[in-house]
Amino acid sequence: MTLLRKSGRLAAAGLIGLVLYGCSSPQPTDNSSGQAQHFTQAEIRQMLTQAQSAASPQREHFLLQAAAAMHANGELHKAHNLLTPLDPDQLSNDDFVLYTLIYSDTALAEQSYFLAQRILTNPRLNQQWQRLPAEQEIPLRERRATLFSTLGETAASIQERLLLQSLLQDPEMLRANQEALWQSLMTMDEAEIDLRRKQAKQTAKNELQGWYELAAISKHNPSDLQQQLQQVNRWIARWPEHPASFNLPADLQLLQQLVNEQPRQVALLLPQQGSLARAGRAVRDGFMAAYFNARQNGARVPDVRFYDSAKGDIYSQYNRAVADGAELIIGPLDKQMVNLLSQQKDLPVPTLAVNYSDQSAETTDNLFQFGLSTEDEASQTAQRAWIEGHRYALILTNDSSWSTRSADAFRNAWEALGGKVLNRSSFAGSGDYSNVIRSALQIDNSQKRARDLRAQIGRSFEFEPRRRQDADFLYLVATPDQARQVKPTLAFHYASDLPVYASSHIYTGSNDPKLDRDMDGIRFSTLPWFFDSEDAVRKSILREAGSSGSFEKLYALGADSFQIYPRLKQLQVTPYLRLHGLTGALSMNDKGLIEREQVWATMKGGSARSLPRVVSDSQPGS
Repeated sequence: MTLLRKSGRLAAAGLIGLVLYGCSSPQPTDNSSGQAQHFTQAEIRQMLTQAQSAASPQREHFLLQAAAAMHANGELHKAHNLLTPLDPDQLSNDDFVLYTLIYSDTALAEQSYFLAQRILTNPRLNQQWQRLPAEQEIPLRERRATLFSTLGETAASIQERLLLQSLLQDPEMLRANQEALWQSLMTMDEAEIDLRRKQAKQTAKNELQGWYELAAISKHNPSDLQQQLQQVNRWIARWPEHPASFNLPADLQLLQQLVNEQPRQVALLLPQQGSLARAGRAVRDGFMAAYFNARQNGARVPDVRFYDSAKGDIYSQYNRAVADGAELIIGPLDKQMVNLLSQQKDLPVPTLAVNYSDQSAETTDNLFQFGLSTEDEASQTAQRAWIEGHRYALILTNDSSWSTRSADAFRNAWEALGGKVLNRSSFAGSGDYSNVIRSALQIDNSQKRARDLRAQIGRSFEFEPRRRQDADFLYLVATPDQARQVKPTLAFHYASDLPVYASSHIYTGSNDPKLDRDMDGIRFSTLPWFFDSEDAVRKSILREAGSSGSFEKLYALGADSFQIYPRLKQLQVTPYLRLHGLTGALSMNDKGLIEREQVWATMKGGSARSLPRVVSDSQPGS
């Protein structure tokens, strides 16, 4: 989303000359800095006056000129409003290209992603590519690539990047485009890359096929670094003329170093007694299931030793593990212990805590943190709702502490994006949903207006209450039992059409159509664990432990810890890298925190159905 926000002025300077293409409008006034040309307000008013006195198609031509002048001046919002009612069918081909350049730019600046998609995929544009000069085609291709990536249309984004490779001349721009192409590939999971690789292989050997084959190597068998390194070397021999052979992606360049620096001994520093003992065992079992699966497949694995973090203080157990030869530590799980470690300036060995500390300002060298953060999930929901076009939120939660944290995180993320929270309400336990929802939807206000009108006109009339119309979605944080009550109550209060986004807490992890039918249409994010029934590690865990409710998420956390620990350096150096695990798509931020992008689902017929990354209004989730 940051890239899209920055794109608003990419073509502003270059468009000034296009504004005057084939017309006799006023020339732009050169400012004293010599850095850019600007139009005066008098010049823009003259263009608007010409438009008012002209008939179509000249009218649209002059309006487009005025919008382009506003765009060149950086007045993107004004340009956007001027272009919105304009009929592009009235434009010549040259004007249509200019319209597409400007209007797509302003739509992205307004963060109207689906409008930008309609503009940039207009069939008429496809008829223009052959005749466009590079200075017009490049910004359009760049914009399409970035937009498609944001909307989850990764294959289309990659195709645009390949087309850009043939257009770009500047070495720095070529390098940046190649990096963006690889980053798009890294957002795909292994199954999708494998499918695309097979499709590309059906045609003659081409650059796209080479990219997918290299991405497949990056995604396949992530626990065996030595095997990956060998596969990359074979790929280079097979594709000596491929652009990536001359400049391997940064994460793959690190493979040799990672192989050389793999720890020979790993310590699991987890609670074996006390209130967190069951949670600690679940993380341990998930880690060891992934460990044995990797060993069975021929990967080199370290010796693993176990330490009880609940025995004595954390420092004594930690130092004991290091003294025993641990070159990497997984744990602790207890948040207070993670807080203690995060207060240190540095740690003697790389340490992957399986929870997050409360410290946010300072970082500790060699401390990395990975957990199941409610706050990350809420932020992801805000991002999705925003991209899907929503701007005005209602928040409804139960009265638990985790629900409050989720709502706080959602609100912070939502308002940072520019959204507004119109109402935040909560209910207690299995409390009175109807009154809380009725108040949030302002049904009483609607009924009061009807009473006032009856009193004013002195007679009765038929009346159906209306919910507030300014809210365009609801963020729900609730348990499954509570969520089953909320959706029907919304319908009762005339809000059946209000989209509902929920936290993962509404989903038990298994389908129960009879009970969950009342949640139909709710969108939520959750762990890939619940959808990847063929994953070998997951099958091994469930075969041994069976389904253990909330502990399934901790099994997944442990399994992903095994996948992450050999690649901590890789994740740290290449923040675009995504490891697709059982808890989500995993990356690392600049503070050493592992961030998770969960998968999306909707309830349909009482069962959870997976959703694409982004759903537009024309692709309803229910």
